[in-house]
Amino acid sequence: MDWKIASSYYEARLTDALNVQQHAVNLAKLPQAQVPTRLKEILLEEEEPTRRQLERLKKREFRIAVVGLEKAGKSTFINAWLECDLLPAKAGRCTFTTTQIYSVKNESEQKLEVHARTEEEFSNLLKELEKEGAKDGAKEDLRTIRSNEITLQQVIREGKCDFEFTRLEDIKDKLKKYVADEKYAHAVLEARLYTNKLAQAEGIVFYDVPGLDSGLAKHVDEAQAMLSDCDAVILVQRFTSLREKELEIIKFTELGDKNVTVADKLFVFLSRIDSLATPEALKTHIEEASQDWLRRAKLPPERIVSGSAGAYLSLNNLAGEQTKLEIGDASDIKAKLQKLTGITDEETLQTKGTGIPVIKDKIFNYINTERVDILTKRCEASLNKIMSSSEEIYRIVSKNYPENPEEAKLFEENNRRVLFTEWWDQKWEIIKADLQKYYQDSIANESWESSDSKSLAQIEKFRARYLQIVDIEMKKLREETFKKKDTIFLANAYPVFAQMKANFAWREDLYSDITKLLSSIAHQLAVELKNEALELVKYMTHLLWGSNQVKSRLIQNSEEYFLEKLENSLSVLFLRFARPVAEALIRCPVNSDTRNKIIKSLGVDIEIIDNYYTGEELAFQVLKKYVKYGSDLLFNSELRQQVLGLREVGTQISEVVKQRVVDVSKEPEFSPETEEAEAIVFEVKHDINALEEYLRYAIFDAAGFESYCIQELKGLIDSFRDKKGTWNGVAINEWMQGNSLLFAEIPNNLKSQESNLEVSERLRQLSIALKRNPSLEV
Repeated sequence: MDWKIASSYYEARLTDALNVQQHAVNLAKLPQAQVPTRLKEILLEEEEPTRRQLERLKKREFRIAVVGLEKAGKSTFINAWLECDLLPAKAGRCTFTTTQIYSVKNESEQKLEVHARTEEEFSNLLKELEKEGAKDGAKEDLRTIRSNEITLQQVIREGKCDFEFTRLEDIKDKLKKYVADEKYAHAVLEARLYTNKLAQAEGIVFYDVPGLDSGLAKHVDEAQAMLSDCDAVILVQRFTSLREKELEIIKFTELGDKNVTVADKLFVFLSRIDSLATPEALKTHIEEASQDWLRRAKLPPERIVSGSAGAYLSLNNLAGEQTKLEIGDASDIKAKLQKLTGITDEETLQTKGTGIPVIKDKIFNYINTERVDILTKRCEASLNKIMSSSEEIYRIVSKNYPENPEEAKLFEENNRRVLFTEWWDQKWEIIKADLQKYYQDSIANESWESSDSKSLAQIEKFRARYLQIVDIEMKKLREETFKKKDTIFLANAYPVFAQMKANFAWREDLYSDITKLLSSIAHQLAVELKNEALELVKYMTHLLWGSNQVKSRLIQNSEEYFLEKLENSLSVLFLRFARPVAEALIRCPVNSDTRNKIIKSLGVDIEIIDNYYTGEELAFQVLKKYVKYGSDLLFNSELRQQVLGLREVGTQISEVVKQRVVDVSKEPEFSPETEEAEAIVFEVKHDINALEEYLRYAIFDAAGFESYCIQELKGLIDSFRDKKGTWNGVAINEWMQGNSLLFAEIPNNLKSQESNLEVSERLRQLSIALKRNPSLEV
């Protein structure tokens, strides 16, 4: 297969392969596709060199990079190749612009294209030079640019310029101006020379690569880019062993084209052999260089040519004045070469002795024969990596995802439901554990280490709130009761103060207020218990990601209904004990027939209160006794001795009750019969205190508030745990609705339907691309 056929063939195949590569990379980029990283890396690594090769094939270009250190003789080598002393070659730095030389078939196609930098590109150049300002080369360039701003701006304004020519000599001055004249060259991005003197084949391009040892980072970057985008390399080497920067040439060549070796594409021209002193030195120079290259790059000796480009120009009368000054007289060069090579025949000396015709023959032979093989090697390696990696990606992903969108959607939905259910089963166990821990830490205040403890944190809070409510309500009751006292006493003072009547009337009014007080306490306790229950429900709602379904499923109807239910239940429990106590203590005076009848009628519930009393005053330990004797059981020492077995006046009354006694005793009293009124006030006052004592130290426990509170809170927990099926539906709803709190917990593959359908769509596109490629069956 010749070059043109091979170029067309691989242009088509690389185009198809890059299309496949793009679809494979697009698929591999999706995390849920779970493509191994190594496959994606192979495709990404292969993309750029393959794309560069394709661009060269599209342009039908075969690019040869001419590289070497500064002053190695690259420009002289190209001049000798073109058989025209065209590019400047002098002792100092002689070129400032990258030169590209294109081979054309017809003389009429010859031209010089000068591409000026844009304002932005010129500005970037200045920034790069300023950044490297410490280096001598950068300093000199900056000085030159600043002293030639007028001419440089003129070149920038002119933009791209074309100069046609017939003979290379005709364009020499123009080329020198834009490539080597510092007044203009810094404003030129690149010069392109189109000539029929370069090669017999079309599309051959020589790149004059900047010297890597120029000291400028931009030259290193430019050299790396050129060496990464070429088909062959000619290294013009001056010294026997490779210098550090020449080793970088090998590295850049390898990195830019990993599918062929350096030896596949490299030619070495050992230049300036006429500077050596003896034939032995020349022989040693060639042998050492050959061994060095064989060791470093496995480059065969036939790829190495020694010679002198300057001598070729001189011996063929092609050298210009500047070149003659640089290399010396032609007769001296001839004699030197003859001495070094032992060649006496002039024609042979001009060819084999200078090396230029020899290396040209090798390059042309490479172009005519080997380059197709190297192109095949390079392209087939790229194709194999791209296609095999893409095919493997297809096989991996197609095991988990179908190509058909409808099938993919159904498959994905079914798979996601199964995966979500599996995840939910595990999550439910975690939720139950979290709820149990919350109950132990926040409600029960117990741990595994102290599982026997029955001290419930919420119950203690509930009890504390109960006592607070009792304090507040009793304070209000006393204030209201003693406000009404004088009015009631006056109403029962005509014509004389009726002690018993006033006592009954005051107590009847007080009992009515106490009935309201007991209902208020029950209501407030219900509110407290409702709030505790709602806090528990709030935590349960948190466990299910804030779903509004939790509260409505656990607390049916409304909060008001829930509160009413709690209040009714608490009232029944509370009034079972509180109402008989209030009736016995408050409704009738001490020693009255009615009070005595009430004592006889009190059932076993009253005795239960005795069992739950936790206060310190013995007079209150048996309710019936206190109801019968009243405050005398506190302050009459003989009665206390007779009934309680104690002579001391009651001093064990709770601090709260004692405070109430002090506070009330300070209140002014008005009564027509002061002694009789005071007796009533004293009696009622202490019956109220007794009621508060029982409310504080007996009725809470007797009524079973603790058990009821535990029952309600545990009932909510049990209800929550029993509704796994309900919460399963709630979890699915929250998942389908995209609850952000839920999405923060679930695996990535459950987070988005669209992304997984995107996997199937990209898989389908990859499949189509693979099937279009005749070299692969999917």
